[in-house]
Amino acid sequence: MEEKKNKKAKKTEKSEKIGGGSRFVAKLVLRIVTIVLIAAILAGGGWFGLKKFTTVKHENKIALVNKQLSYCQELVTAKYRYSDIITLKKTAGWAKSYSIIKYTGVVRAGLADITDVSYSISIDGKTITLNVPAAEVLGNEIVSQSVFDEKQSIFVPISTQDIFDEIERAKDEALEDMIAEGVLDEARDYAVRIITQFMLALGFEEVKIK
Repeated sequence: MEEKKNKKAKKTEKSEKIGGGSRFVAKLVLRIVTIVLIAAILAGGGWFGLKKFTTVKHENKIALVNKQLSYCQELVTAKYRYSDIITLKKTAGWAKSYSIIKYTGVVRAGLADITDVSYSISIDGKTITLNVPAAEVLGNEIVSQSVFDEKQSIFVPISTQDIFDEIERAKDEALEDMIAEGVLDEARDYAVRIITQFMLALGFEEVKIK
């Protein structure tokens, strides 16, 4: 009889051990699942926060670039002074008129509207790539002119308009010569250097120009 009771007690003890083991496993699994969920939530929150921070930083960079470019609507990167002497003559039979005029002009070259410069910023905000257009002539003005010598005949007079037209023709020829010598290329190169310095000052580590 006692032997049966002992066997029964052992079975009960064994059942309790099995039951306790099952509960331990269940608790362990629950803890693991909880840890995994918390880790997933933290990772998701961190990723979302990082993405939001990166987006804000990227937008701030764009705003800074737009602001910097807006400061220079017209970017004059080169000025060239030139001067010449022109002679106008008119004759009709024995009548003769002439004028000798010296003039000085200034050519301005650069970017007509720097806000036309398109760009893209890398996701990490460290690199900016800009498309800088070709430089163009922004102005070609006569800043001074003077008559060295002249002789006027009432039969073939040289008018002020004649002088103006000759100076215009001469300054256009002077501009063509300067363009042929590469002044616009020089102006663009200088514009690229200026824009590069602008961007480096904004905190970009690398500036690429196309």
